[in-house]
Amino acid sequence: MTDDPHLDLLDGCLKGDRKSLEKLVKVFQEKVFALSLKFLWNPDDAEDATQEVLIKVITNLGGFRRESKLSTWVYRIATNHLINFKKSKAELAQVNFRLVHLELQKSQMIQKDFSETTSYLAMNVQAACTHAMLLCLKRNHRLAFLLGEVFQVTSEEGGWIMGITAANFRKKLSRARARMSEFLGTHCGLSNSKNACRCENRIEYSLNQGRIHAYLDLSEKMKESGEWKQMPVLLAASDEVRDVAEIYRFSPEFKSRRDGLEFLKKEISGEPWKLIR
Repeated sequence: MTDDPHLDLLDGCLKGDRKSLEKLVKVFQEKVFALSLKFLWNPDDAEDATQEVLIKVITNLGGFRRESKLSTWVYRIATNHLINFKKSKAELAQVNFRLVHLELQKSQMIQKDFSETTSYLAMNVQAACTHAMLLCLKRNHRLAFLLGEVFQVTSEEGGWIMGITAANFRKKLSRARARMSEFLGTHCGLSNSKNACRCENRIEYSLNQGRIHAYLDLSEKMKESGEWKQMPVLLAASDEVRDVAEIYRFSPEFKSRRDGLEFLKKEISGEPWKLIR
């Protein structure tokens, strides 16, 4: 595909160029981790899944037939891996919208402190909470929502990634979008300023219940560097009614704490380019 920005890196990898491999791993680690974190909720699980997907991607680069963009092919590998990934405690507990609604009702503690620390904590609450809501969707609907609404693939691409028809993909996406829009539109202050829930008002409860500890650990380096301040997050309710996709597209974009290339080197005795076939 001539309009694929990653083909030069692919060609370099296939020729054994180490720099190309390093760049390719960096690019796709970020993409796969972003998908995995939103899909799985738990940062540790997301990092495990990302590393496992990277191994599959690198060891199968030679089999890429260029029938799609390389990123689309990577999403297909990631999707197949995630759909079969071990279920978290939250999924096994069958989290649903009713239970999330009950928690939102009991966790509102009016926040009067609007310091920088409060903003940072609210960012983590936003991420942990909105990602948890996605667990209320069945896995195939969750993937359709993330691919179609957040990563904005076409229905043809989405269907190919998930191994279904474009029409079936649109159907799953429509159902997932409707459920998410109904819930967030009714309860989330980021979606509609008339709704009572506010990220900052859930900080105390979230800390006490351990709801955001994993995310605080994930964002620790961002806090130290001040990087989190530049993130295009939606922390305050707007006078406008926001589309559910906007909330997820502008959610905090965390980076994996693990170095994908270092992991590959350890797995294959320091020469990851020799795995390509």
